[in-house]
This record gives sequence, C-alpha cells and structure tokens, in this order.
Amino acid sequence: MTAEPQWKVKTEPESRRPVFVAALVIIGGQAWVAHSLRFHPFWLFPLISTVLLVASIAVFEGRDEPGRMARALSFAFDAVLVVANAASLVLLVRGVFLGLHLRPPALLFAGLALWAVNVAVFTLLYWEMDGGGPEARAGGYVDGYPDFVFPQQQADQQGLAPAAWKPSFYDYLYLSLTSSIAFSPTDAMPYSRRAKFAMGVEHLLSFATLAVIVARAVNIAHG
Repeated sequence: MTAEPQWKVKTEPESRRPVFVAALVIIGGQAWVAHSLRFHPFWLFPLISTVLLVASIAVFEGRDEPGRMARALSFAFDAVLVVANAASLVLLVRGVFLGLHLRPPALLFAGLALWAVNVAVFTLLYWEMDGGGPEARAGGYVDGYPDFVFPQQQADQQGLAPAAWKPSFYDYLYLSLTSSIAFSPTDAMPYSRRAKFAMGVEHLLSFATLAVIVARAVNIAHG
C-alpha cells in the first residue's frame, strides 16, 4: 500500500495576522518609493491596496477559511501590488537613463527599496497562491496539489523534517528572496503553470531593477 504524501498530513492553519502586518509595511514601502520617484499622485496605488486589504479582512473575519470573495480580493490586492512595483520600475528606469530631478544617491536608495518591496510582494503572492492558501495547505490540499514543492515535502527527504511540516510565510520569504537574486528556482520548485508564471514575473522585475541599480551605482562611481 502506497504511503500518503507528506503534504497530505493535516495541521493547524497558519495565522494570517502577521501577514496582514507585512502587507501594511509593503503598502508603506510602496508609498515611499512612489513619492521618492515623483509618481503623481503617489498615494493612488497605496490607497487602492489599502481598500482591497481592508475589504479582504472584512470578508474573511469570523470564518474558518476564506471563501471565493475573500480569495478574489486577496489576489486583486496582490495584483495591484505587482502593478505598482512595475510602475515604479518604469519611473526608476526613466530617472536613471532619461534624467530625473533626484540626486544620484536618492535614485540608488529608491531602487534598493523597490527591490526589497518586490521581494516582499511576491512573498505574499506565493503564500496566498500555494495549494489554495494557508487553510487549504493545513487541510492537506483536499481540493488540489501544491504549486510549490519544498524539499521537506519530497519522499526522498522524509525523516529530515517533522512529518507534519508545512511551509510558512517565512519559507515563502526565503523562496522569493532567492528567486529575486538567482533569477531561477532554488530549493522549492514551481509545479503549476500559475506558479511558474508568477515566478517568471518576479525574475523579470528583479532582473530589471537590479540592472538599473547597478547602472546607477556605476554612474555614481564615475562621478
């Protein structure tokens, strides 16, 4: 008889409260980057994100697991964050190569902040996407399969982690961080099409942002 896969083990769902706090930090970071890059009005995307975040919390509050409306609002929130980063990247490129009324160090710091915010945004997206969200992962992926497969979930790695191990928000943070630097999967592999698409978008945004940061740093070094 075939043993049940490790990721099918049921566990307690991960709390969403720390993630909501992280979402607020991301919104604040995006507002700072937009203001630094002279995006007008700089509060537009942060306002839309805040409204979607509050709406998703209101719909989810009091439930054991999010319904379709809460899931739709969460993904809309993630989508707005990604679009906001892409818009800031366009302004960063314009500022570096076409000139902007910002001193070179200010542009460099804005680029670094944008890269850091991008890592955090895709952490949220991966966390919300994988297997249908934290509640579905805790329930043993009843209605689906993992979008990302971590080493601890693979049959040949059994015994190297607790039998009930499940990825947490911090595992997705590491996944997003390494993907933004290596521009490729590292320890966790994307298995679904949507996971591959999301990771591909992160690679493109991270590569472009880091390339612009390097260009700005070279210009500063040459005076």
